[in-house]
Parts: sequence; C-alpha cells; structure tokens
Amino acid sequence: MWQRAMCGLVGVLALAGPVVAAQPTVQELQAALARAGSAADHGDAAAVVVFDRREVVVEDSGLARTTHHTLVKALTPAGARELSTVLLPYDPLSADVTVERCRVLRADGSVAELDPAAVQDHPDPQNLIFWNSRERLVPVGRLAVGDGVELVTRRVGFTYALLADTPDESRFVPPMRGHFYDIVPFWSAWPVLEQTYRVTIAADKHLQYQFFNGAAEVADRREGDRRVVTVTTRGFKPLPKEPAMVAWSDVAPKLLLTTAPDWRAKAVWFHGVQEEYGSFAVTPEIRAVADRVTAGLTSDEEKVAALTHWVAENIRYVGLHMGKGEGYTLHRASVTLRDRGGVCKDKAGMLTALLRAAGFEAYAGMTMAGERIEDIAADQFNHCITVWRRGDRTPVLLDPTWVPGVRELWSSREQQQEVLMGLPEGADLITTPVSPPEAHPLEVRILSRLGTDGTLEGTLAVQADGQSDAGLRRLYRRALRSAWGTIDAEWLAALDPRAEVTLLQRSDPDDLSTPFRLEASFRIPGYARVLADGSLVLVPLGARHPVGVALHAEELTLDTGHETRRYPVRIGCSKLVRLSERLTLPRGASVTGLPEAVSLAGSAGLVASWRVDGSTLVVEETLSLPRRVFEPADWPGVRAALVAFRKLAEQRVAVKPAQRSAGGGR
Repeated sequence: MWQRAMCGLVGVLALAGPVVAAQPTVQELQAALARAGSAADHGDAAAVVVFDRREVVVEDSGLARTTHHTLVKALTPAGARELSTVLLPYDPLSADVTVERCRVLRADGSVAELDPAAVQDHPDPQNLIFWNSRERLVPVGRLAVGDGVELVTRRVGFTYALLADTPDESRFVPPMRGHFYDIVPFWSAWPVLEQTYRVTIAADKHLQYQFFNGAAEVADRREGDRRVVTVTTRGFKPLPKEPAMVAWSDVAPKLLLTTAPDWRAKAVWFHGVQEEYGSFAVTPEIRAVADRVTAGLTSDEEKVAALTHWVAENIRYVGLHMGKGEGYTLHRASVTLRDRGGVCKDKAGMLTALLRAAGFEAYAGMTMAGERIEDIAADQFNHCITVWRRGDRTPVLLDPTWVPGVRELWSSREQQQEVLMGLPEGADLITTPVSPPEAHPLEVRILSRLGTDGTLEGTLAVQADGQSDAGLRRLYRRALRSAWGTIDAEWLAALDPRAEVTLLQRSDPDDLSTPFRLEASFRIPGYARVLADGSLVLVPLGARHPVGVALHAEELTLDTGHETRRYPVRIGCSKLVRLSERLTLPRGASVTGLPEAVSLAGSAGLVASWRVDGSTLVVEETLSLPRRVFEPADWPGVRAALVAFRKLAEQRVAVKPAQRSAGGGR
C-alpha cells in the first residue's frame, strides 16, 4: 500500500558546508562510475544515474536559478544509444537553460569534453498547442557500455509562462510574484544511486515542503537570513509498471515546495489575475452570441447547458502563440471568439464571459487532469475549467473542453479529481464526487432466432447515456458523415465478419438533446456450429457483448492478469452494462451447458442468469463498475467481476434437436 508521507527531519546534517558538495574531480567521477557496477547489479537496466544534484537559489522576486549536475552510466548498448543525445525543453517566455559542461568519461579512462557551442537549439515538436516552446539538444555522441556522461546545466525561470513578454529577466519571475514553488520527481526509469535537491531561500518567505510516496533524508537549517532545505534519496529502483495504473506522480516519490500560504490565497490570486487583465470582459459580440444561444430558453439550467455546449462545439481546441499570457492568464474572451479556437483556458474563459453576458455569476477554476493534486499549495495544475455559481451560492463545475459530443456539462471522466475554484473570496481544494454507474448505462437488447442450419438472425437495440452515450457517439463523430453508413453496417463485424447488418433507426450523433439509441436488424449465416447429430453449438450473441467489442470497451480489454495490484487502477469512467438476449430456439429443441447464475457484489458487481423459458433461451447480465479509480484493496473484487463477465462471453451451449418419435421419421 502506497502512503502519502511527509518525510520528517531524519537528521539535520552537522556540516559546515552545503550538502551538495563542491564540483568533483575527474578522478572522483571515474571512481563513482566504477562503484556504480554493471547491468547485472541493477536488474539489467539500460543505464544507472550515479547522481542527480540540483541547487536552487530563490531571489526575493521568486525568480529561481537552478544548477543541475548529473552523472549517468551506460550499462547496455540500448542505454548507450539513449544517452547519445540529451534534450532540454524550455519555454523562452518563462525560462532559459544553458549547458555549462558536458563530459564523456569513457570506460578506458579517457575523457572527452563537448564544446558548449555545439549545443543546438530547436523548436519543440508540437501538436495542437503551438506556444513557441523550444529545446536544447546536446549531441553527446557515440558511447560504449561502461561510459559515463556528466552534464551540468543552469536554468533560470519557472515552468509556466509569464504574464508579460519583456527582454530582461523579469520575464522569468513567476506569475505569483514573490512566491516560489517547485515539483520535483524523485523517480526515474533507471536506478538512481543518489538524488539531492537543495534550495536556498529567504527565511521570511515561509517555505513549506512535503515529501510524498516514500522517505528521504531532510536537512532544514538557517544560514544567516537564508533558509537552506536539502532533500536526498539513495538507492532508488525503478518501480514496476502496471496496466491501467494511475499516473506515476500519484504513486512515485516526489517533493513539493511552495511559499503560497494556502489554497484560498492561491484561489484569490488566480481570480485577481483574470479580473485585472479583463479576461472575461463582455463585448457586444459576446453578448450577441449569448442572446442568440439562449433565445427561447426559460430555466437557468437550460441556458447554462446551451452555452456550455456552444463553446464545446464551436471553439476548436488549438493553442495559438500570442506572445504573452500562455500560463495562468486566460486570453480575453473577445480574442477567443474572434479566433474560434483556443486551449482549455480559452474555452473556459469564453464560457465564463458568455455566462456573465447571460446574467450569471461565473468564474474560472483550475484542476489537474489525469493526476492527483496533493494538499499543499504548489502549482499542480494542467487544466482550466469554469465555475457557475447559482443564485443560492452553490457552485457548479463546467468543462467545455471535455464535453464535445457528451451530454454532460462536467465530464464524469474527471470524477475523483481535485479542483481549485477561482472565487473572489477564495476557495479550498475540493475533490469531485464519484459519478454513480447508473448515470452511465449501456443497455444492449437482442431478440434473435436460431435456424437449424446455424443461422442467427434478429434485431439489436442499443441505448446509452452519460459517458457510455459519448463512447457510442464518438465512433461516428470522429468520422465523416459520409462514412456513417459504413459504421452502421459494421457494428457486428469485429465479432463476426459474416454478419449482415441493416440499420433500422439511429439517433443523430450530433444531437445531444436525447440519449443515444440505435436499432438494427442482423443476419449471421453459420453463427452456430452444426454437429453431425444436428445439434447446434454457440455462444449466445448477447453474452459476447457485441457493442463492447466494437467500442474496445474496458470491461473486455482491462488487463486482469494480476491477482493483486500495487497501485490504484484507473478506468475511463464508472459504468453500468446491461446485456439481454431472448433467443428463440428451433421447435422442440433442448439446451445443455447452461452456466450457473452469478451474483457478485462489492467493489464491482455482476448479476447474471441464463435460463430456458419454453422455446426461448433468456440471457440477462448486469455489470457494475461503480467508480473511476479503484484502490489496490478493491482490485480482487473488480477482477472477479470482470473475469466472470468475460467467462460468460466464452460459454458455449449445445442446442439439441427435438427427439424423433419411436415410430416416426424426420
């Protein structure tokens, strides 16, 4: 079981000098490489980090200067190839990085030093978000097993962009001026023999820090009017990856530091930045859109839903570089409306302005999509959302970025996720609640008839809502309308290529006003295997979850090979799957091989029964996955339900023909 644990003061080291020692000599580096051992000493790892040392000096403005010194040894040919180049990404608007030294300490004892002038600067390959980020490329060159690479870099700035673009170092001052934060991973894909982080900061800045998911040596002391905090770990071994696990930052060792007093102060600051900049200023053009979209609607809920989905569908997701404000400042909504494009913060800002234009109280908020936000007010954010405050002061979360083609206003794929609302009076960190599986039903009903030649024919009816609804729509919305007919005809193709499908009716995938429905007729020649005595062997079509196969649904694809889990398991969303089939049998036929009824309850649930009712085989199954994130202790119950569900999808039954009468023939 992983624990969030602040490493207490293991011992204030009684040293007169800094914990991060003076620059080691070549002989000391070579000795350290020799002690690092070989691949056999490190579980056949490709490389080993001999040391990773960072020294950070924080100025009164909050600007941070970081010296990063690493020594890495290649243990295999693959590791040597990977170390032959080093990429150092940075955003010119908020940070700068320079290579002070790069040396190759070869296994034969020779030393090669790279000329810093050989370091190249390139645009960072980008997709969807074009913010002019760049990367330094260090051409280390060809390496052999046993070679070591020493690299010293200096970085100034922070990891989010600034509010202004000026030619001097003021652009490196963090947005919350005078404050400092850092998020330091203490994990790696390679073994790490020593990792040290040392920060020097004014004592009156009241630095807070916490070490999560592990233990470390910590020294916290005063040096005059400065405070020096040093955190060191030793002997880190790469963590085993598990399928469908949560983000590494949720489970691996990390250090968080901040001078922000609490979340409420951070929320007040975030709110003030937007209001001062005028991010949500309502222009005549914005008001005209709000009036047009809400025309004829009477309730607040209808108007808010209409505006949310207008932004979701009409502001395309693309990040355009505007020279400033690419961090915590939301671009003015008027600019987003003009461009009809933006990233999450622009879509959230556009919705906030439209809501205000329609007479609602609305603000922006921040969250961390895909990762947990720890309860320390460091800047653990990667996503922006909108907050609508009702007349009774109840806040409602809205996310136009995550709901294109989704009937929700706040995506349930963001359940169990922390949010900080940018309210004028501030707010504490909240965690979004679990969305019950009943809000995301997927119901598949089949009425079928089995012929004596093994042909199966009938109708397939599908109905869904919530995120299950969105999954069905996504098949169509990611394709051209001209291809929708092909999608209709291929609902059973992945399950049986012989299937002939004819669409009877289907919802418009772009119409979010009602839950998605689909009905089709089908015919599958030779679906059942015909034995010599005329018996038919088959798995009922309903139990095979044909819609789930077409969707590559997690209830069919989630890896269940591990009986126990070390980390929490994350799926897309809670869901409820109902499968039913009424299969009309040939006259007088009997059925053998029916499975026993299943009833499992706990961290996941499954209720299933197969029975014969007269001349009809009735299959009924209900699978419930009640939340998005399951703790390791929950996994056995989840796994048991999924394994039983999939076992039924392979359960063959035999349909035996009617017995001939004693004196009769066929």
